[in-house]
Amino acid sequence: MDRTERKIPPEKRRRKFDEAQQFSEDRAQLLDTIREMIDIEFEHRGLKTEKLPHPESPPPENRGREPPDRRPFGRTLWQRIANLSRACLKRLKQTNIY
Repeated sequence: MDRTERKIPPEKRRRKFDEAQQFSEDRAQLLDTIREMIDIEFEHRGLKTEKLPHPESPPPENRGREPPDRRPFGRTLWQRIANLSRACLKRLKQTNIY
């Protein structure tokens, strides 16, 4: 047993458990009431409620567009780094420092 469990008397622990359970039941009942209200509103507006998460905005359709053919970013970055080092070496050789 944990230290905190030993310090709390059993009757107080039971009371807290009952309060938490009652709170959960109240919240579940409130959610059911809200769902019923939403269903009534959908019926009033004449909307279907069967498995449509957002009836006013369906997912976009595939329009046949393909993503652009691009070279991978890492490869171009590597090429830039290689070109920069070549340019630096060339410059150093010209100044006779290297």
